[in-house]
Parts: sequence; C-alpha cells; structure tokens
Amino acid sequence: MSLKNGTKFYHRTDVKLTLWYIFTFFVSVLLIFGFLYVRLEHQLIKDIDRMLYDESNELSGILVQDLKGMDVLKDFEDTVTARTYYPIYFRILHKDGSALYVSRNFDEIGYKTGDAVMSAVTQRKGSLEEVTSRAGRRTFRIVSIGISRGGRPDYVLQVGTHTRFVRKSMSNFKGNLLAAFPIILILGSLGGWVLARRSLAPVGYIAEKARSITSTSLHERLTTRGTDDEMDELIRTINEMITRLEGSFKRISEFTADASHELKTPICAMRGEAEVLLLKKRPAEEYQEGLTHFIEQFDHLTRMVNDLIVLSKFDSSRVELKMAPLQLDLLVRDIGNLFRVLAEQKGIDLHVGTDQGVTIMGDKVRLQQLFTNLIDNAIKYTSEGFIRITVEKDEGNAKVQIKDTGIGIPPEEQENIFKRFYRVDKSRSRESGGVGLGLSIAEWIVHAHHGRIRVESELNRGSTFTVYLPLEKS
Repeated sequence: MSLKNGTKFYHRTDVKLTLWYIFTFFVSVLLIFGFLYVRLEHQLIKDIDRMLYDESNELSGILVQDLKGMDVLKDFEDTVTARTYYPIYFRILHKDGSALYVSRNFDEIGYKTGDAVMSAVTQRKGSLEEVTSRAGRRTFRIVSIGISRGGRPDYVLQVGTHTRFVRKSMSNFKGNLLAAFPIILILGSLGGWVLARRSLAPVGYIAEKARSITSTSLHERLTTRGTDDEMDELIRTINEMITRLEGSFKRISEFTADASHELKTPICAMRGEAEVLLLKKRPAEEYQEGLTHFIEQFDHLTRMVNDLIVLSKFDSSRVELKMAPLQLDLLVRDIGNLFRVLAEQKGIDLHVGTDQGVTIMGDKVRLQQLFTNLIDNAIKYTSEGFIRITVEKDEGNAKVQIKDTGIGIPPEEQENIFKRFYRVDKSRSRESGGVGLGLSIAEWIVHAHHGRIRVESELNRGSTFTVYLPLEKS
C-alpha cells in the first residue's frame, strides 16, 4: 500500500481504517475507564456504609443495655474518634430532636437532622446520607437508626465518618488512568496501523497482478495465501472471473476465425466461378445456370449472416424473450406436421406422440426455432427409417424427445456438436446447406428458458435429442 499510484494520503484505505480504529479504541477506553472509576468509587463508599452500619449496630446494642451509661459512651468515643483513617463521629438524640449525647468534633460536620430522617427512623427504616461540611471542602457519610427497648424508637442514633480517603484514592486512581490513557492510545493506534497495513497488503498484490493480466496473458492466475479468509475468497472469485474471460476470449477468437473461414469459402468459390464464366462467351443457359448457383450461394450466406446476428445478440444479452403460457404439446405437434411432407419425400416415417396439457412459460418464436432446428437436423441426417417425437411431463419438467435412425454421432464428437461452426460430417453438411450454427442457437434457447438439452447417439444407428423445460407453476 504505497503512494506510487498517486493516491492522496488521507484517501488511502489503510489510513481511513487506522483513523476509525483509533476513534473506536479512544471511545472504548474512555467508556471502560469511566466504568472502572464509577464502580470503584461506588464500592469504596459502599464499604464505608457497611462499616457505619456495623458501628451503629454495635453502639446500639450497648445503649440498649445501659442507655444512661455515660462512661461506656465516653470509652467508645475515645476509641473510635482517635482512629487515623476513618474516625467515627456520633450523637444520640431524643425523639423531639434534642441532643442526649454528642461526640467530639461532630458539630464540625454541620449536620442538621431533617424531618424525613426522623420519619424514616420512626418507621424503623433508618436513613443514609452524604453531607458536606460548613467549609464545603469535606464530605461525610451519616447513618441514622432508631434505638428502642421494645416499642417505638425512643432515641435516634447518628453515626458518621468523613470520605477524605475515598476522594484521595479516587484522585490517585484518576491520575493513574490519565497517565495510562495516552500510552494505551499510542500502543492501540500503532497496533491498528499495523493491522490495517497487514490486512490490506494482499490488495496491493491483487491490484498489481490484475493490472499485469491482459488479453494475451489470461492464462495467468492470482495465488491464494492459504489463509482461507475473505482475501483468499476474493482472489478465488477474481480467478473464476479471469477463467470466464479467458473462455469468452477463446470463444470469440474461435468464432471470428471460423466465421471468416466460412464466409471466405463461398465468396472465393463464387469469384472463381464468375471468372470462369467471363473467360469467354458462353450460351445464355450457362450464364443462367451460373446465376442460379450464385443465388444459392447468396441464400447460404444470408442464412449464415442471419444466424451470426442472432448469436451476437445472444452473446450481448440483447435478446428479450417474450414469455407467456404456452401449450408445448400443441406447438411440437404443429411443427412435426409441417415437416411430415419433407420426411415422406425421403421415405422416412415421422410420428409425433404427445401428452395433453403440457404447459410451460416460454417464447413461442424462439421455441419454434429450437424444435425446427432439431427436427430439420433429424431429417437431414436420416436417409431411411423413422423419426419419433414425443412430449411428456417428467418430474416438474416438460420432456421433448426427438429420436431418429440416422447416421449417428461418434462418441468423441458428441461433446462438440453444440460448438459454433462445428460439423461432424463436413462434406454432408455443406451439401445440405448447414454451417454448424443451428445446435448452438438451440442450446442458447434452451438455457434461456432455464432448461437443459442432452444427446444420446450411436454411430450409424441414430441419435436422440432430449430437451427439458420447466413446467408452468399453477
């Protein structure tokens, strides 16, 4: 992925992928760090609350035993207020809110008990609050619970401690995150750049190799990496496309050469015959015979050119089929009846047998062309015997068979008979006026109707052409 091809830096795919990777990584890290920060703060505050509840329950148990025991309260106060990290501040209130006992430094909190807290304590629910000191610099967590000796709460116990070390821990954690963030972002960006470059490296190879393949080197193929990933799939797809292009170029080359040869032969023959006629004066009958032969050759060339035009339209997909429901058995029977006279002139028994109601979706004109070609071939290459044409339904398809007792096709030739300009018996074909395009046209028509055509033949024993076309779905 270099800049040799003139691509601007910010237009390159690897740069765009890297930028998207950096953006996604940046947002993901922010979300993860934010989640960790919030969860850690929540957990630390939750631990403080648990500690306050433990202290409240412990002190409440002591007061239930001896609520007037000031010595006990002072001893508890001396112990918990002298703690280094989380000193405990507490006070005991009457139901009316007046103080019964207040520990040292509790007044520094500046906390005033609200009606909502007194109501919650009265209902034995307890209360948990976070308050800010008068100076606005320190925050405290305060738990309020009721103390009773069997009935409704007689006193309110409030226990609290500061959250300074939680804030300090969170500040240190934030500093560590901010210090780690650029390092992680840089490493992630470098990883994204390397990943993008490595992922797109095969694209450069594919582009360079594709540029080197021309019409004269279509035999070359791209080499897969063996990773069986999307890039290998792309390379296989391109190789399949090149294979199709190679086949198309080969067919075009063969078609051009064959067409040139087929057109050149009658033109040269006509020119030679014309030169012979012009060498000396001849009777009018000879000129008339020569002109008649020229007309026959012109008819032959006209048929060939028309077939070539049809095939060129097929190849360029410019032929639109006019699909409509069509009763195939009636169509084949009518075509068979048209050829019956020609068959009788050659002493051939032509029989048409069809099922009734064999309906397909098809183009009537093209299907007439298809079966006309097949039946005409059967008559041309059958000198005696019979031709049997059948139409029947076969597992969702309309099956048309044209069986003859003609000269047959050698096994090694049967794969080639649908190729353009291919003729098994070239001398017999020329005598009958064939140029080897009829079966190519027939095959295209069958495929255009989403069907298939196959041939079975034995030399000197006849051939059977079978056409399968999808039945119309009711």
